[in-house]
Amino acid sequence: MIQNYNIVVNNTTIEERIYHFRTRNHWSQTELGEKIKEITGKPLGRDVISNYEKGRRKVPSELVPVLAKIFGISTDELFYKYEEVVAKSPTLQAIEASEKLAKKDVTEAYLKAMEALKQSQVEIQALRDQAETFKNEMNRYKKEAEEAQAVIDKVKKNLSL
Repeated sequence: MIQNYNIVVNNTTIEERIYHFRTRNHWSQTELGEKIKEITGKPLGRDVISNYEKGRRKVPSELVPVLAKIFGISTDELFYKYEEVVAKSPTLQAIEASEKLAKKDVTEAYLKAMEALKQSQVEIQALRDQAETFKNEMNRYKKEAEEAQAVIDKVKKNLSL
């Protein structure tokens, strides 16, 4: 997947990147407009897409995640150069380093990839544990809020008597 980024390096604006990803997928402007309509329910004609790509019309912020989803990319990829996207992403840095290593030593690249997968499993479990802790805290706060609301309701009732 990293190789696909290199094509985008010279596309420096969101408009140029929209054009790049649309043409890379062999879609017409009309087809992209239809794909946007499938997600948003709002039809966008060829002329609107053309105006986005040529910078005659600003791309609405609410359309950015829709375009990212349609193109199968992150929103960062619509805004940043390849080097900037990689610099912000430890995962992409690791993939790029693995690709370079694989060209030199396939066995070493495999071992590093397996090590990275194991570390990812540890991190995923830690995130699951953290999510469970947050869920338990949320339930505790919800119960406390319900108890407080019962007290408030009781006080209101006594005040109205």
